[in-house]
Amino acid sequence: MIGACSGNSTTPATTSTVATVPTTTVPVVTTTTLPAIVNPPSGEKIVDCDKKAISASYGEKLRLEFCTQTWAMGDTDKDTWNCPKEGCEQTRLYHLVDTKWESPSICYRNQPLTRFALSCYVPNVGPATLAEIPPQDVACLIWTTNRSLSFFQETGCTASKADIAAAMAVTCDGHFEATSLPIEKCDRGQLVTVMQKKLREAGYSMIVDGYFGPEMAKAVYAFQGKKGLTQLGIIDKPTWEALAGKPFPG
Repeated sequence: MIGACSGNSTTPATTSTVATVPTTTVPVVTTTTLPAIVNPPSGEKIVDCDKKAISASYGEKLRLEFCTQTWAMGDTDKDTWNCPKEGCEQTRLYHLVDTKWESPSICYRNQPLTRFALSCYVPNVGPATLAEIPPQDVACLIWTTNRSLSFFQETGCTASKADIAAAMAVTCDGHFEATSLPIEKCDRGQLVTVMQKKLREAGYSMIVDGYFGPEMAKAVYAFQGKKGLTQLGIIDKPTWEALAGKPFPG
């Protein structure tokens, strides 16, 4: 066994020399470029769906809802057989390639097309890519969720008066905890309470109960009009800052 220490051993003094190594600072080039989530606009307009012609080209009877010159959305007749009365949770996108209509992907109706990697898929292949998604302006025309007040800032779409009216008239089946902007009808929680108190301070009749209901939506809509903000009836970033007097936390 080798002893680690010995009282009789003498360790000679040593001098260590540390060499100075010159260093060179190399600038690190960073990029904040994110993958595109929309295709460039095409200039296409909404048109009446020629269901017979598109069905004949696709080779199956279709129930189309919205169409442009080269894109459409809807279900095949067979798709609807197993769907509930409220409609199918997923639906197909159709695209005119050369002279034939094809279905490049299937997407969940309640998600915007900007989230195609998670909400759309190519049957027997896998998640959809941007190549299977219509141009940004077409998506705004044929995919109603892209115009939803919850997503229009993400999608770049413009919410119409009809979209806003429909959102404000929706019946809440439940209330969901608000944790980020936008805060909208059917949300609940501390963030809603904060905004209700601020609306009361601004002179609007408001019950402070932490639930974003129809009266709060009307008050928010009126406040936005008074302040020259985009009238949506939801609490977006500019509305929060106008009411709270400071940026949204976090």
